[in-house]
Amino acid sequence: MSDSVFHKVEIDATKIETFVREGFENKLGKDNVLGTRLFRYPNEFAVVVTVREENADTLEIAHELQEALVNNNLAVIVYAQEIRK
Repeated sequence: MSDSVFHKVEIDATKIETFVREGFENKLGKDNVLGTRLFRYPNEFAVVVTVREENADTLEIAHELQEALVNNNLAVIVYAQEIRK
């Protein structure tokens, strides 16, 4: 067995939430992004973005942002939901 040393890395959850919110705002416009909520589990995150209208574009944006975060070794789920009327 090797003598591997592991270091705990602190992840800034606020930066993750901001990255996701700004990603949606850049594609949809600030007026169409009504809010974000970040949920934290022990070693993973979920960001729920509330938008005016959920459609193929919002789902694609969520997928792109999630893929970018996962490609940077962050376990993050990105979910878009339409405002409840």
